[in-house]
Amino acid sequence: MMEAGAQRRVTGETASSAMNYSIRRSPSARNVWLRFSQSGDLVVVIPHRFDIRRVADIVEANHKWIHRAATRVGARREAREREAPAALPERIVLPALAREWTLEYNPTDYPHVRIVERDGDRLVLSGNTHNYEQCRDALLRWLRRKGRQTLAPELCDLAARTGFSIAGITVRTQRTRWASCSRNGTISLNTRLLFVPPELVHHVMLHELCHTKRMDHSTKFWSLVESHDPDWRKHRKMLRAGWRSLPAWLDSRITVGRPDEGKRSLNTCEL
Repeated sequence: MMEAGAQRRVTGETASSAMNYSIRRSPSARNVWLRFSQSGDLVVVIPHRFDIRRVADIVEANHKWIHRAATRVGARREAREREAPAALPERIVLPALAREWTLEYNPTDYPHVRIVERDGDRLVLSGNTHNYEQCRDALLRWLRRKGRQTLAPELCDLAARTGFSIAGITVRTQRTRWASCSRNGTISLNTRLLFVPPELVHHVMLHELCHTKRMDHSTKFWSLVESHDPDWRKHRKMLRAGWRSLPAWLDSRITVGRPDEGKRSLNTCEL
């Protein structure tokens, strides 16, 4: 029997060609996922009790999408390799907070990078500021602090006003989703929400709060969402376009297109 978290390399035949893929059994997965790793390999993620014998048929049924996605992922990887890292920002604008900061980079002999928020909406980075990754990591730490200070209290207030209960809140820097809700009612928010307008932050939060009552995307779930957010369809469309407006420096390397183009779920409760 395949242990949870273990990965198995498989070669299977699809309708058009041989297809290599890995199978990973995940104890936290609720659905079957088809996804491509950064190296371009196909990984099939299955729930803990899922019958592994069904995987070959799933790969076969999705072989057209797999080949299209493999082409996109390969092109995206080649584009990233050709591009230099995005320049560090001279200013940061956070529409969710209706605020803007100018950045100053002060090199010193300190081997790491410190970041301090000064009066006048200034962010001062000091230390090894010639190191791109250290500066970027410092900026991401600052964003997570901002998220915990602003997004988390906003979600608590919204839950109280709309009658939802949540088990906990985490604020993280994620590359492929705006937020998620676990089975126990813990909601994880992406710091990237700080870069979208307040109405979209509100939409994402309501979406995840509704998942505390319905862990699916059924008709009943969307009816619940609509009762709290009548314009959810417009907001959802705006949110999908939001990835393209995110600053390039948020990723260590420039990405081309949406970060989840090489991933497919047969059913998901993530946004």
